[in-house]
Amino acid sequence: MKRIHPTTGEVFVPHRYGDGTFKLADPRLGRVQHHASNAIRVRTETEAADYVRRGFSLRMRGRDTNRVNLIVAENIVF
Repeated sequence: MKRIHPTTGEVFVPHRYGDGTFKLADPRLGRVQHHASNAIRVRTETEAADYVRRGFSLRMRGRDTNRVNLIVAENIVF
């Protein structure tokens, strides 16, 4: 999975946190989906991909800037 920023061309990849998990956000939560307390954690990239296919947003890290952003499912390619 990756996302290519449309303006800068920076490549974003799934970000694995220190505890070994990936964090996703449920779009049904609306404006509070980005809150840490609402994060869904999964252990494998395969699990994360299954959630993304169902419309969940994924925390991804830019390879150039190292910034972690919440990326919506429509912008993630496999």
